[in-house]
Amino acid sequence: MRRFGTLALAVVATGLVGCGAGRSTPPNTVPKPVASAADAVTKRIAQAEELLREGLADLRQGHVNGARERFDAAVELYLEAPGGAYSDPRLAEAYRKTLETVHVAEVEAMAQGQGLGETGLEPALIDEVGDLPMNTHASAESRRTAEAAVAEEVNDFPVELNDTVLASIDLYQGRLRDWFGEALARGGRYLPHIRETFAKEGIPQDLAYVALVESAFKTSAYSRAKARGVWQFIPATGKRYGLRQDWWIDERSDPKKATEAAAKYLKTLYELFGDWNLALAGYNAGEGRISRGLKKYGVDDFWSLAQTRALARETKNYVPLIHAAIVVAKAPEKYGFTVTPDAPLAYDRVAVEGAVDLRTVAECAGADLEAVRQLNPELRRMATPANRTFDVRIPPGGGQAAKACLDSLPADKRLRFRTHTVARGQTLSVIGRKYGLTASDLAAANGFPVTRRLSIGQELIVPYEPPRGATRAAAARPAPAPRAPSLQTREDAVRLSYKIKRGDTLSGIASQYGTTVGAIKSWNGLRSTKLAVGQVLTLYSQRRN
Repeated sequence: MRRFGTLALAVVATGLVGCGAGRSTPPNTVPKPVASAADAVTKRIAQAEELLREGLADLRQGHVNGARERFDAAVELYLEAPGGAYSDPRLAEAYRKTLETVHVAEVEAMAQGQGLGETGLEPALIDEVGDLPMNTHASAESRRTAEAAVAEEVNDFPVELNDTVLASIDLYQGRLRDWFGEALARGGRYLPHIRETFAKEGIPQDLAYVALVESAFKTSAYSRAKARGVWQFIPATGKRYGLRQDWWIDERSDPKKATEAAAKYLKTLYELFGDWNLALAGYNAGEGRISRGLKKYGVDDFWSLAQTRALARETKNYVPLIHAAIVVAKAPEKYGFTVTPDAPLAYDRVAVEGAVDLRTVAECAGADLEAVRQLNPELRRMATPANRTFDVRIPPGGGQAAKACLDSLPADKRLRFRTHTVARGQTLSVIGRKYGLTASDLAAANGFPVTRRLSIGQELIVPYEPPRGATRAAAARPAPAPRAPSLQTREDAVRLSYKIKRGDTLSGIASQYGTTVGAIKSWNGLRSTKLAVGQVLTLYSQRRN
């Protein structure tokens, strides 16, 4: 798994689903509301669409974070409407189009696998430190400390304490001290499962710290060579070991599945070389390069191979960095680290059929959106995959309510688009006719010019056309009376009035009554989280306190 340099980011803006012939200028990208309809709903839609336009403009200029903030703000405007985003047919339709626009915008807002909907990809630090020249002059004190640490710990991996390993320990204590401490804490989420998996496969459990060196236990780690996730699988190796990678998900970022794949790969490498150090070198550089180096230079161990020109500096450093990580991670107090490990991951699983926005999933679960995103890092979009069932993870305790909510989710609350894989001889026009769309519609949905040539195997986003008469029928129905949004209401929920006291916050109230900040804002038509002493809020809760 070679990886060099820093991660670059390039983004290209895209147009709205079904909004014209692929034009990308803001006035043609988002339809303007009718100026004469100056009611509250139209004003709210206008504000949201202005934020959407600004987000698309940010995206064209490469300002990904700014685009994400504006997109989220646009969605919040709909969720904060009195009665929720589906309280008015016009509001519901505009909300659906906004969600679809944000998802379609991700198609071209990607560089080396990155996208707006992905969970905060960031460069893998191994890109930066793996190629550093090491100061291989170790002090006697460093050696004594390391020898004491190894002697006092039970190790199932034979740790070397040569000068390169000791230099790596110095790196963790010095320049990388904060990074290493944070990685140790984060490892608490994943180490129990990694050790259990490795034990089943007969792999030294100490090699769990390979993931620390690779990614600092970050599911979001991503390298220039397109290696991804806690175990930094490149695409080809990930596919070889059964990790699914498509427009919707990338299982290299699933810590459980990637750990199982890493265990199989490491076991295969050990069976090939009969030596764990060579297996680790093969994990970094590829087994072919290691095999060729051993044959060319007539050596049979990593440390001898590292003295030749067979390996890049990154691989020469990689194995010592792992030895050093094992030493420090198993005796952190000897190196001045005070670590409070994160709790192991806990969650409920809920089967979700088809594409559902994660904001809706979070609302159904009564959970924070970011918590849902972090529990499902393999999701590359802000949605579950279309055209199949996906077991989404949600914070523990919300599974039963979320399942009931999601199972009863009406069709108009699901995202309406699908994917199409380009076959030989297919053009935008041919594909468009298949789905009842124009070539311009498809080009706009995928964020590229209508003149773009397609390649075999390329995936396209195909927006669903709403059934004819659906908008008219929806408009004919009277808007429901403002009430607690159905996604937050339970059959046994009670309506409460809460008077704001000094020091109260929405997050504190939400926690006290088992709901979310977004739900409280929606129930009360709040546009911000600011509260006034004496203000009275309406709440819906299963708790009667």
